[in-house]
Amino acid sequence: MMCSVFVASWTGVIKYHGPRPSSRPYQVFVANHTSMIDFIILEQMTAFAVIMQKHPGWVGFIQKTILESVGCIWFNRNDLKDREVVGRKLRDHVQHPDNNPLLIFPEGTCVNNQYTVMFKKGAFELGCAVCPIAIKYNKIFVDAFWNSKKQSFTMHLVRLMTSWAVVCDVWFLEPQYLREGETAIEFTER
Repeated sequence: MMCSVFVASWTGVIKYHGPRPSSRPYQVFVANHTSMIDFIILEQMTAFAVIMQKHPGWVGFIQKTILESVGCIWFNRNDLKDREVVGRKLRDHVQHPDNNPLLIFPEGTCVNNQYTVMFKKGAFELGCAVCPIAIKYNKIFVDAFWNSKKQSFTMHLVRLMTSWAVVCDVWFLEPQYLREGETAIEFTER
């Protein structure tokens, strides 16, 4: 409900294509990443657990008080040991049928929605179905890209809320599986 309120505050016009994601063990969802609003747009459709960088301030407060309840996994980019711990948490998460579906943005950063960058291979090494999600924003009213080096997330939200509308298409695509003889890197590239 909270995500639907956020989307309404931007006058969000979101069109979803394909079958609605369902919770099954041994699957992970991967999506391109333009802004933190990607998560909000997807979360209004299905309760995803997401892997996300720890944030300070009010975003950190929301992570700690609300998002933790849906099984989200946090990481700290500055802690090298964290990578191993997070990898273990990801593998554990996808194996339990009672967990919310896991959503990963394997680009590892926000990209301007004109192209994708090489996905990191972690989501493709879990030994499970990978369900791709494609998110495409229409820039007719506002560019949804969040450049965190130039703008705080609060100001990004203000810009979205004062625009005419955030127009977006979301495609839920067919699950993909590691092919025989295929490496995780080849699977990622595919």
